[in-house]
Amino acid sequence: MRRTLYVLVLFAVLVGLGFAGSTTHGIASAEESRLQISDIAGRNTYLMSDGSMWSLIDGRHAIRTPGKVAAISGYEYEGIGMTQDGRLVEWDIGKGPEVVPGTSGVKQIAGSYWLKSDGTVWGGSEKAKNLSGILLIANADQEFAALSSNGELLLEDNYKKGQFKKLGIVENPAGVKSMTVHSGRVALLRDNGDVVVYETSNFDDNGRIIPVTVAQNAAHIVYASNEPTDLLIVTLQDGTVWTTGVYKDRWKLKEQVSGLSGIVRTSIYGNAEDLSEGFYAQRSDGSWIHHTNGQNKSVDVPVVKAFSVSISDAKPYVGDTLEVSIQETYTNGAKIKVPVKDALIDIEKPYLMNIQKNGTLKSAGVGKTQITVTSGGLSKSITVSSSLRNNLKYAKQVNGNIMVPAKSVMQALGGTYSAKNGSVEAKLGETVLLLTAGSNQAKLNGSPLRLKAAPMTDKGELLIPASMLSDVLGAKINWETKWKQANISFGSDAVMTVVSSETAGLIKKAMQGSLVKFIGRTYWVNDFEDLERFSKLTVTDILPDDKGEFNVIFKTASGKTVKSYPIRSSEVMQLFADRSSLLNYDPYQKHKWSASVWKQIKAGQVSLGMTKEQVQLSWGNPAAKDITTGGGKTIETWGYSNFDIVSFVNGKVILIMM
Repeated sequence: MRRTLYVLVLFAVLVGLGFAGSTTHGIASAEESRLQISDIAGRNTYLMSDGSMWSLIDGRHAIRTPGKVAAISGYEYEGIGMTQDGRLVEWDIGKGPEVVPGTSGVKQIAGSYWLKSDGTVWGGSEKAKNLSGILLIANADQEFAALSSNGELLLEDNYKKGQFKKLGIVENPAGVKSMTVHSGRVALLRDNGDVVVYETSNFDDNGRIIPVTVAQNAAHIVYASNEPTDLLIVTLQDGTVWTTGVYKDRWKLKEQVSGLSGIVRTSIYGNAEDLSEGFYAQRSDGSWIHHTNGQNKSVDVPVVKAFSVSISDAKPYVGDTLEVSIQETYTNGAKIKVPVKDALIDIEKPYLMNIQKNGTLKSAGVGKTQITVTSGGLSKSITVSSSLRNNLKYAKQVNGNIMVPAKSVMQALGGTYSAKNGSVEAKLGETVLLLTAGSNQAKLNGSPLRLKAAPMTDKGELLIPASMLSDVLGAKINWETKWKQANISFGSDAVMTVVSSETAGLIKKAMQGSLVKFIGRTYWVNDFEDLERFSKLTVTDILPDDKGEFNVIFKTASGKTVKSYPIRSSEVMQLFADRSSLLNYDPYQKHKWSASVWKQIKAGQVSLGMTKEQVQLSWGNPAAKDITTGGGKTIETWGYSNFDIVSFVNGKVILIMM
C-alpha cells in the first residue's frame, strides 16, 4: 500500500527507540495542564491523576498510556498496577501498561503480588498457597508479608516458598492502614497514626516476637535499603519526614530529613539498593520532588513542548479523503501520536473542507483554506489547496468575456445553487450571490453588484461571466487559447478547468501522438484502481474524452478490461512513470521472496526481519532517514509522514513503531 504523504511541517526521525466562516471540531487538551502525578514507580514511570500512565520502553523511550489506573507498584523496567474497576495491569521493559485479560476483583498490589477482594493472594497467574482471608499485603526486597482478617501477621520463609512464619496477632487488623516489609521486618501503619514494627530477631525469652511502636502521628511509611541497618522512612502528619536509626536506634525516629516539609508520602526506587539515588516525596498540593543528599529537585508533569502536524495530501482533488497525523513532543522527550478526535481542528473555509465522523477530512470544493490544529495548548496551521480532478464543460467566449456554466462551477467551488423567484441563488459559505439571466445587476450579500457582462442562457444552462469569480472570490481567470478552455485558479495549486466544445478535438490531435507509445506495454499493479497488488496489466488503448482528458484501457492477465478514471495527459505520463501506482517490472521475478513475505507486502504490512527493499515495496518511500554506524553495525531508521517508524540493523528490520 502506498504511504507517500505530503509533509507540511518538519518531520524529525525518532532516533533511539497511550470554524465564522470557520468550523471547529475536536476536544481541547488544556486539561493536560491540570494533570498531576499521583504516584511514582521510578524514573519517568508515573501514575497520573486522570488514570493514565507514563512508562519507559527499553528503559529509554517514554510512552503515555491512557487508562483508568488507580495504583502502581514496581520500577521503570517492570511493574504491576490495578485499575479503578479492579483489573490487573502489567508493564515491562518491552511493552507499555496493559490490562491482564481475565483479571478482576483486585483490591491491592504490592511489588509483584496482588490481593483480591476475596482474600486470596496472587503472584502473576499463580494463586499463593496457604493464604486466605488476607486483608493487606507487602512485598519488597524479595520478601513478602500478609495480614489476615483474624489478625495473623505472616512473613514468607525466604527458603521455603509458600511457607509462612507467624510474627504475631495484630489487634483490630481492620485498623491497619498500610504495611511495608524489608529484611525480616514488617512495619504497620495504623489508622491512628501509630507505626508498629515486627522484627524476626526481636523476641522475648519465650521466642515471641515483640512488636515495637517506633512512631506516632504518621501519615505514610516505607522501608529503604541501607547499610548497616535498613531504614524506615516515616512521613508524619505535620508534613515532616524522618528515618529510623541504625542498630539499637532502629526502634525510634532518629533523624529528620532536612529540606522537606509539607510532605504527605514518599516513594523509593523499586530496585534501589540504598538511598544514594535519593527518593521521591509528594507535597500536600500534589506536586512531587526528588530528594537526594539534602537537595530537592522538582519532578515536573510531562507537558507538550512542541507538536507536528502532517496531512496525507496538501494538494488534493475535490472529493478526496485526507488523513491528519498529529504528533506531540513532551518535555520528557516522548513523541506521542495523538488521535484526531482528541485535538481541536479549525477550518477557515468549511465549505471547502469537511470533517468526517472518523476524523478524516474531505475536500468539498476548489480553493485554498487554512486548517489549524490545536493540541496540548499549542497550535499549528497548514494550508490545503484543492483542485478539480475532472474538467467541467462548456465554457465559451462571448464579446471578449469568458462565460462559464453557473451551476457546475458554483458546486465545484463548494457552494450551493438554487432557483429563486426567477433568479438563481449561489451560496459559498457566508457569501450569497443573486443572479438573473440577461441582467448585469446582481446582488452580493444583499448589496448591489454590477457585473462586467450579463449572465446568459445557452442550451438551457445559465452562463455567468468568469470575471465575477475574480471580483467576488479573488480567483484568477485565464483563457487558454491553445486549447480554448478557461482556467480558474486560487494561487498556483487550487485549479479547475472548464473546457469548450472544441477542446477535446484540439487536445486529441496534439497529444495522443505522444501517448500512443504506451499502448502495448505491460505493467504490474502497486496501488491502482483497487486492483490486486502485483497483478499484471497490459495497456490496450488510451482514449480521449470530450473534456480533453484520457481513459487508459488495460487488460488483465485473465482477459478482463479495466478502464481508468479520466485523467489529464500529463497525469497519464505520471501514471506510467510513478512506481507508487504501477511497476514496470514483474516483482515476483525480480525478488525471489517467500510466500509469507509476499503476503505481508501485499497487505501493506511490515514485520521484524524484513529487508529494506521489502519495507519499501510494502510501505513506500520514507519521508526521512537517519543512518548511524558503529561497532561493525549500520543502524538505519526510516520515518514516515504519519509518524510510523522502522529501524534496520545491517539492512534487517529490528524495530517497528506505529
